[in-house]
Amino acid sequence: MTNIQTVLLENNQGMLVEILNFGARIKSIVLPVNGIATEMTVGYANVEDYLTDAFYLGATCGRVCNRIEGGSFDLNGINFSLNQNENKHCLHGGEVSFASRFWQIESSNKSTVTLTLISENGDQGFPGQLNLTVKYHLTEQNQLEIDYFGKTDAPTPVSITNHAYFNLGNDSAEMLDVQISASNMLQRKDNGLPSGKIISVTNSDFDFTEPFNIGERHANTTDINLQKMACYDHCYVLDEADISTVKATLVSKNTGVKMSLFTNQPAMQLYTGVALSGEFTAYQGLCLEAQHYSNAVNIDHFPSSILLANDEYKRKIIYQFECL
Repeated sequence: MTNIQTVLLENNQGMLVEILNFGARIKSIVLPVNGIATEMTVGYANVEDYLTDAFYLGATCGRVCNRIEGGSFDLNGINFSLNQNENKHCLHGGEVSFASRFWQIESSNKSTVTLTLISENGDQGFPGQLNLTVKYHLTEQNQLEIDYFGKTDAPTPVSITNHAYFNLGNDSAEMLDVQISASNMLQRKDNGLPSGKIISVTNSDFDFTEPFNIGERHANTTDINLQKMACYDHCYVLDEADISTVKATLVSKNTGVKMSLFTNQPAMQLYTGVALSGEFTAYQGLCLEAQHYSNAVNIDHFPSSILLANDEYKRKIIYQFECL
């Protein structure tokens, strides 16, 4: 498959979701707001522009999302060297990641599409063949459910996420109030990788246990590193792993839209989109990337991200939309 295909999901509430086979991406999420079809995410006007996308817009990221320090890791006494596509690190699976592959559309109907990808042994330096399935399902409750299923024939690290940029119908994600059910986060080094320490967010500008406006935090932060970065790009340790509990919310007081995120992933990267450029603008959308701990394959006391040959990778993300 070498051409872009689009699958349209729709429900009886008027919600529409477009999924691309290129990168198994969310191209668009449209929600009726006061009778007006309103785009919830950041995307290209021209579908062909996804072929050269540098921002992972709506993409399925892997084999390991986020960063692997030094582009290498040891597993069972063997060192594996990975593609280094961000300085000396491996970001979102390498230069030719899952975000830049044509996936096979196995099945689709009005509400569901299932896509598959085979990542061969040695792909971007990773060991073992990984067979991955991503299923998108749009419910009548305005929930977009994403299910990830993976199997491998040899031990390999796996951490898959979706990289949609949300703005809930606003020109800037800085208009959004954010809440994340995380009392702790991974301490971040200057190179963007975790130090290995898990630190409390209490009494800091990283505390989103109560709703807080992103634009206000950007403008008034007293944290030196946040000032230098001019955005958030940090990995939060979620307080619970139960899929039934809300892990994060976005609220737009301007459009009156609320998005709740549910997941059984243990962590979440908050990225507020400072690097968006070209036909986009900085902060036009933000990402809530439900995932495993960043660089877990190189930090022994983090929960293991290794998928064994006899196990199945099963993770789920749900985005639920409602008008307040």
